[in-house]
Amino acid sequence: MRLPFSGIIVRYRSPKRRDCQFHSPNQALSAEEESADPNVRSEQEPEAKEPPSPILCEQCEEALAAESPIEEKPLNAIAREDELHINIWEIGDKPGGPFMDIGVMISNRARTGFIQVDLPWEVNKRDLSDLGAKLNGEKSVAAIFNEVVHYDGFAEGNFANISFRKDGADEKPFSLLRLNSELFHIEYVHLSNGATSTRLMVEIPRLHPKTEEKDKRISAYVRFRIRKIPKEMYTNTFEQKDRTLISSRTVTRIIDFRINVRRGVPEELLSGSETVEFPHFGRIHCFLTTDRSEDCSSQGKTYIGYRSLMDEDVWNEYIRLDHRERIADENSVRNYLGHQWTASNEKGVKDLIVLGRFSKTKSGIGLIIRFIILGIIFGATGNGVWEFTPNCVFNYESETCRNPGFKILILAGAGVGIILAEPLWKLLKRQFRKVFHGRKKDN
Repeated sequence: MRLPFSGIIVRYRSPKRRDCQFHSPNQALSAEEESADPNVRSEQEPEAKEPPSPILCEQCEEALAAESPIEEKPLNAIAREDELHINIWEIGDKPGGPFMDIGVMISNRARTGFIQVDLPWEVNKRDLSDLGAKLNGEKSVAAIFNEVVHYDGFAEGNFANISFRKDGADEKPFSLLRLNSELFHIEYVHLSNGATSTRLMVEIPRLHPKTEEKDKRISAYVRFRIRKIPKEMYTNTFEQKDRTLISSRTVTRIIDFRINVRRGVPEELLSGSETVEFPHFGRIHCFLTTDRSEDCSSQGKTYIGYRSLMDEDVWNEYIRLDHRERIADENSVRNYLGHQWTASNEKGVKDLIVLGRFSKTKSGIGLIIRFIILGIIFGATGNGVWEFTPNCVFNYESETCRNPGFKILILAGAGVGIILAEPLWKLLKRQFRKVFHGRKKDN
């Protein structure tokens, strides 16, 4: 499947903002205002009243609040930086393929109406789910952020207030939002090159009217999951040319996943609405969780390293797609490693390119049995050719030469068939997927 672009695009769709009503006391007055006699009033002018206090717009409030020291601010007056967290999970061998978690730290919840995510394939709404309900305690939240946290849940407002603990004090506060399915909206965008992409709109819920002032937070965090993501979106696999002849093979793949990289993205996806903007993320990081047997032999400059997933029970519960199914031992997180790429800057980062080269030696009972069968077939064929050649090359019509010749041809054909079976099977599967996908689009 050829995708229209590589990676994903994450932006904010903001509600309309009011013009700033705050005026500086140093602002110069107009000529008419300066020349007017303060003791003379027009007959039509009403008596002067106490001027109302200036109404501050949201941007001005933020600017004034930023000037005060953080130590003096209450938790409901501290805003966090925008951040983007992407997790790609290659857990188990499920037919649905890998899945991806997207977490967004929104600096100002009141100014953000939607999170808009452009994806280079057609997403079914049934493959979307909120993860806020899974992060229902300090252990699960601490595992995600790798921090010591303070967790306060609110059932009425369907959110939880979270802050990080440092030296006995709370810092970096935010609200963890829990989303229902009605807040996920999907649009299919038909591009000029004939491909189709998905525009996912995640609506940010407004504050509950009964929320007390002390429980309000400026920043908010949402996290959701997309299942059945195509591997072609982030990786290309290369295998040895003689892989069908040997009992073990080296599988090499290139991870090339682009987050908010605008180069190569169709122009019709990037232009259009004035209310859509690229946020200035203070940090973008991506985790790829893959099998421990894979070796990351080369990586890009944003590669940080890899780590095992601590708190095995917490992570196993987090990655479970179906709560009715038990996590099998082979699918436990202890068999996997998380590789991390991060881009961060105080002035904000535009994008992140996840680049790496992974290699894995693949073997198994099936490959070993096939290698043994091929060895027997080609050994018998070689012996037959050795006996057949001296006497029968120039006298093939004799009965003693015809039967061995047929046997040699049958053995050679069987060997070639075994060699070609795997690539032919993969070709048939690709063709079937193309036909099935085409019929599904027509319907």
